[in-house]
Amino acid sequence: MISCGLVSTGVAQTAPNYPNKSVTLVVPYVAGGLTDVLARVLTPRVSEKWGQSVVVENRAGGGTTIGTAAVARAPGDGHTLLMTAFGFIGNQIMMPNLPYDPKSLTPLFMVADSPSVLYVRATLPVNNLAELIAYGKANPGKLTFASSGNASSPHIAAEQFADMAGLQIVHVPYRGNGPAINDLLGGQVDALFDSPATMAHVATGKLKVLGHGYDQPNPRLPKVPAISQSGIPALSQFMAGGWFGIFIPTSTPENIQQKIYTDLKTVVENKEVREALMRTGVDVRTMTRPEFAAYLQAELTRWGPVIRSRNIRPD
Repeated sequence: MISCGLVSTGVAQTAPNYPNKSVTLVVPYVAGGLTDVLARVLTPRVSEKWGQSVVVENRAGGGTTIGTAAVARAPGDGHTLLMTAFGFIGNQIMMPNLPYDPKSLTPLFMVADSPSVLYVRATLPVNNLAELIAYGKANPGKLTFASSGNASSPHIAAEQFADMAGLQIVHVPYRGNGPAINDLLGGQVDALFDSPATMAHVATGKLKVLGHGYDQPNPRLPKVPAISQSGIPALSQFMAGGWFGIFIPTSTPENIQQKIYTDLKTVVENKEVREALMRTGVDVRTMTRPEFAAYLQAELTRWGPVIRSRNIRPD
C-alpha cells in the first residue's frame, strides 16, 4: 500500500523556519542518469527559493534500495528527501525482504513522466509492430531486447510486450541506457524500449521507431503510434512508461510536507524550469499529493502480474 499524508480540509499551518539548514535530495541512481539529471535541473531553483543549499546526493546500489533505505531512516524534519523512479514500485514486487518499510516514505511530488518508446536497429527487416511480431514468431528465441539492467523499466516493458504478443525474446541487460543504446546503434541487439530523447537517432536514420507506451497520442511523438492503438488486439492494453517523483519520510509533519509540495509546484511551473525538464525528453506532469499516491498504487497493480509471470528479478 502506498502511503500518503492527506492535506486537511482547512488551511494548512505554515511551516515555521523551514528549511533552517541544507537540504539533501538523495537520488538512488548513478550520476548522469535521467533521474539524476532531473534532480539537478530542479535543485538550483529550489535552493534559490528557500535560501538554503539543496544538495543532490547519489547513493546508488542494491537496485535503488541503499539510497531509498537511507531516506526512509532519516529524521522526519524535511531536510532529507528522495527523488526516485520505477525502482520504488518494482522493488516492492520483486523483493520480499526490503531493508525499509515502503510505508515509511510518502509520495510527495510527481515531477514528470515519459512514455517508453520502442526502437529497433535500422537493419532489422521490419517497419511496424505487425512485422516485428511476425519476425519474432518466425525466429523464436532470436529477437534480442536490450535494457538498462535486470528489472529496469525498459526490461519490464520488453517482457510485457513479449508476453502480450506471444513472443520468445532474449533479454540483454546493460549497466545503464548509454551502453544499451550504443549496441542498438551498432546492430548488436535488435530492440530497446527507451525515452523520447532517443528519437534523435531516428531522425538520422540510425534507428527505426515502431510505437510508444502511452495509451493516447503524445504531442512529443506526433508521428509515432501508441502501441495500444496499433490495431493489434493482443496489444490493446499495453502501457509502459517511466515516472519521476519526490518522496519524504512519512514522519515529517504535515505542514512541512505541504510547504515543500507547494514550493516544488511553484518551481516546476516556472517556464524556464519546465523547458529545461522537457529538454531531457520527459513530460512535466505534476499531480496533487493524493493523485500521486493513487497513481503509484495503480502502478503496483499493473506491474505485479507481469513481473511475477515473467519471473523478473533484480541483479
